[in-house]
Amino acid sequence: MSTNNAVAFRFDSFKEWVPDKLRFWIYIFILLVFQLTGSIYFPSMPNMVGSLSISMNDAKMISHAMLIGITFYFPLAFRLKFRFTNRTNLLIAALGVAVCNLVIPQIESTPLLIILSFVCGFLRLLGTFECLSTLLPKIAPTHNYSVFLSFVFVTVLGVIHLFDILCVNIIYYYDWHHMHYLAIGLLLITVLIVFVLMRPFRFAPKIPLYGIDWLGMLLWSIFILSLIFAVQYGEQMDWLHSPFIRAAIGISTLSLAINIGRMIYIRHPFLEINAFRKRNLVNLLILFLFLGILLSVKNVLQNRFIGAVLQFDPLNTATLKWFEFAGALLGGIFSWYTLSRLNWSHKFLAFIGMLSVVIYIAISYFLITPHTNIEKLFLPLIFLEFGHIVVFVSLTVYAQATTPFRYYFQVICILGFIRTGIASPIGDAIYNRALTGLMTKHFAATDSAFNPSLMMSSTDIGSIITTVQVSAIKELYGWSVILGALILIAIALSRFKPHVSRRIPSLEQLYKVVSRK
Repeated sequence: MSTNNAVAFRFDSFKEWVPDKLRFWIYIFILLVFQLTGSIYFPSMPNMVGSLSISMNDAKMISHAMLIGITFYFPLAFRLKFRFTNRTNLLIAALGVAVCNLVIPQIESTPLLIILSFVCGFLRLLGTFECLSTLLPKIAPTHNYSVFLSFVFVTVLGVIHLFDILCVNIIYYYDWHHMHYLAIGLLLITVLIVFVLMRPFRFAPKIPLYGIDWLGMLLWSIFILSLIFAVQYGEQMDWLHSPFIRAAIGISTLSLAINIGRMIYIRHPFLEINAFRKRNLVNLLILFLFLGILLSVKNVLQNRFIGAVLQFDPLNTATLKWFEFAGALLGGIFSWYTLSRLNWSHKFLAFIGMLSVVIYIAISYFLITPHTNIEKLFLPLIFLEFGHIVVFVSLTVYAQATTPFRYYFQVICILGFIRTGIASPIGDAIYNRALTGLMTKHFAATDSAFNPSLMMSSTDIGSIITTVQVSAIKELYGWSVILGALILIAIALSRFKPHVSRRIPSLEQLYKVVSRK
């Protein structure tokens, strides 16, 4: 029956003369374009720091703003979808992201870059969501969340590794600006395709945008961005000794208090208080937080090991992305098969995913030597991305299974505060602080060998520094294995709320839900 439905389904947003077999692949192309484009590209951060006269913390803050912009689209997703046609939303998203890519390389003001990055992230997900929500009946004809979210996370978290390879090569052979030029070109091609091939199609009357709590969206954005600012710049500004960090914490606290009051007293807040009352929400937030901290092992320790100890050039480092993509692809297939075919529990799947991340750390512990070949890093990275995808899919599907659809996208936004918001900066801050402290300790232990008053060659000095870095990095990998083991024990002892699996509602059903708000 589902097969017949899949065959009968037709993308009605296209003009009649566009071949049916081509319509699906046009949406796939547009979807991939939105994954490639953004406000800032991670491989280009070091180049942007020099060109725009900003610090690395500024560049990371700009990238976090884009991820928060993506997160804050979710509560408005279907309001915007049912207000504008698919064609209009895609045109707005593509043109908006193209303008951001045109303007951002010309600006040197960090606050303005953060604002533009937030807007770019919001528009990027507007285009992504339009593609995914339209492709849903083809990808998951039975409207099974496990199937659909496995595809979503492989596309969003997995394919990005392939684009990182492209980005590194463009920057290496040309310049970081060319990545923005490529993005603008692809987005303009998307605009042309949408304008020529699509028509303004509606399956139901439009729903006006009145009643949306725009002020609430602004206040929640200030809350999470202020918190990220405090964590991201804490080390640079000496934490609470800095008036800027104290001000950021104060602003974050005040905006949170206002948001809580507005949730109680206004009729339609941006995030409703019932969304925070969902059982196991706190457990999910904690698991995503610890996952983000463990993923920082790669962001901080592995990157330092590869760059400072092994001294791989960007092109060699980029080859590792192929294996990260392979791990993500395997994680998506594994999640789809075990959840939709074998009906494994979400708790067991989350345990396997987190175990895979811990295995990555454990294997890497034995590879922290100056003589490690790049080939030895392939298997651990497959484990890492496999676990990353499996945890994301299992916990997100579990959130759907235990949350009424009215609050589901609000819960996704709340989870985004952690998984795409504060978790990564917290993990990076912890490991950077610990790495600095341990290197100081190991330097102190080598005082007898490192004596500036003695005539030492640059080779001897370099050897001592490498030894200190290796010792500090390896020690942190060891502590991370212990932390991972404790997390696995906590997952094993935790209780996941029993639930009844739900199907993804059809657009007609969603329209009725949204129109009643």
